[in-house]
Amino acid sequence: MDSERTVKTTAEQLEALTKENERLKQELSALRQEKEIANPISFKERYAVKILNSLPDMLTVFDHNEIGIEVVSNEETNHVGVTNEDFVGMHMRNMVPPEAYQNIHSNMQHAVATGTVSAAHHELDFNGKRHYYENRIFPLDEKYVLIMCRDISERVATQRQLEVFKSVLDKVSDSILAVSKDGTLVYANKQFIEEYGVTKELGTQKVYDLPVSMTTKEAWEKRLQEIRDNDGSFAYRAAYIRMGETKKRVHQVSSFLTHENEQELIWFFTQDITDVIKKRDELRELNQLLDGILNNIPVYLFVKDPADEFKYLYWNKAFAEHSGIPASKAIGHTDYEIFQSEEAEKFRKDDLELLRTHQRIDIQETYLTANGEARIVQTLKALVPMEDREPLLIGISWDTTNLQNIEQELIKARIKAEQSDRLKSAFLANMSHEIRTPLNAIVGFSQLLPTADTPEEQKLYSDIINQNSDILLQLINDILDLSKIEAGTLEYVKRPINLGEVCRTIYAVHKERIKGGVDFIFDNGEEDLQMEGDPNRIMQVITNFITNATKFTHAGEIRFGFEREGENVRVYVKDTGIGIEKEKVGHIFERFVKLNSFVQGTGLGLSICRMIIEKIGGEIGVTSEFGKGSTFYFIIPCTEVD
Repeated sequence: MDSERTVKTTAEQLEALTKENERLKQELSALRQEKEIANPISFKERYAVKILNSLPDMLTVFDHNEIGIEVVSNEETNHVGVTNEDFVGMHMRNMVPPEAYQNIHSNMQHAVATGTVSAAHHELDFNGKRHYYENRIFPLDEKYVLIMCRDISERVATQRQLEVFKSVLDKVSDSILAVSKDGTLVYANKQFIEEYGVTKELGTQKVYDLPVSMTTKEAWEKRLQEIRDNDGSFAYRAAYIRMGETKKRVHQVSSFLTHENEQELIWFFTQDITDVIKKRDELRELNQLLDGILNNIPVYLFVKDPADEFKYLYWNKAFAEHSGIPASKAIGHTDYEIFQSEEAEKFRKDDLELLRTHQRIDIQETYLTANGEARIVQTLKALVPMEDREPLLIGISWDTTNLQNIEQELIKARIKAEQSDRLKSAFLANMSHEIRTPLNAIVGFSQLLPTADTPEEQKLYSDIINQNSDILLQLINDILDLSKIEAGTLEYVKRPINLGEVCRTIYAVHKERIKGGVDFIFDNGEEDLQMEGDPNRIMQVITNFITNATKFTHAGEIRFGFEREGENVRVYVKDTGIGIEKEKVGHIFERFVKLNSFVQGTGLGLSICRMIIEKIGGEIGVTSEFGKGSTFYFIIPCTEVD
């Protein structure tokens, strides 16, 4: 019983001691915390090594004589090439190169002398690279100093890059500006400062205080919204006056860029395009002038691209009008798409030859226009060298169709003139014979007339004299009429006439003169035709037709008459004589033309007839079949009168 009570008491005491022990531990912990808080030096001492080892800088302690005392930072920060053990007791000049030593030495002297922190910079080659350091020297007491060396190589490199970047930006011709969202100028290159007159310090001046397009805060906010609406980038052109100068034109690009401190900046890149626009306008005016010249010169100009299947690049207005093909249907197309295949093949052959030889081609070409008209052109083709591409083919053509027609007409006129000269010479040579023959007959038979023995002989001589007198008179009349026609003095008297009566008079005169064996017939008999006309000229032409028919008709008949053809009248003389050779029909009305040089006559009669009929507004012609006869006719207007 007692032993049970004893065990129980012991257990209770043990439990009480355990609780007391726990309480005492808590009190001890609390006391320790209070002690640590109350004593900061012990806290620093406890964490000093960890703090020093966590720093990226090399921390060293030197005495005032520059003797190394200790490296207090971790060994990884050591960059002087001396171990931490060797550092102790070594003079500073033996640790670093002379130039670096001199910088640190001067800085240390200043710190010791002033008793304040002093900063300087030095350079060292470390691991094969040049490093840049900032050395800060802290006086610890009258005997020691703490030197903190921080590697600032990255900062120096960044600074140098910024300096290079700034130098580049200051040298470009464009104006560059960085603005914060509230419109404050953050950066401006030299060009912008000079051109826009930035006088205040950056960071204090607003963009809308400058002579730019955004002259108010509202305008700036509007521009800011435009940039946002265009996905952070906006480009536009503007014109305004800067620094009292004349109006200038600029092209500006603006973009949102985020600064490293997360600040949004709006960068403006402004390019002066005044000269560019001026040159563009001058070039446009020059092109307009050149286009005006090329479209108004009387030659056909075209340009082809040999590198693109010889497609047309240019087709001037004259060429379009001449060919009937507008430039819109030619430019961008080949010859095969524009002209007929035969012509296109000829053009392509010439183009390939030019491309092969590089020798200018001067050729004559014939082609059909859009309306099917054949034209002849003289074409000059050449290659024009280009700076950045293959040469172009330029062609200049001018229409020689009319010129060649004129040339042919001149050739014909020359041949005709030569023929006329020959005929005139033959006429003059023949004239003496034509005059002498009737004149000799007149003189001769006039002398024989008094010696005639019988009345029949006397009548024969008289008839011969009369016939030759008529021939001589007709000859003189022809010459006089020709000269009057050429001088424009031949008279035409238009009056009411009876064409039937005129023809009957002619019939009465000639029926006795027609040789035997030839019938002379007037087809209209007693028919009358009242009209206006010159009876003398009409009678002259009909008489000439009948006289010619008489010369070349020895059998058969000669008949003449008239017939109405609408508002005209056709007068004809038809014979069954020898006719006219086909190749001579077209020349029958020309001057001095004689189909038979052995037949008496000047060769002027039919030419005079043609000029008379044409003068009174008529038409003259002949139909003939060699060996069977001819029909001479003229058609004149017939205005009937009562």
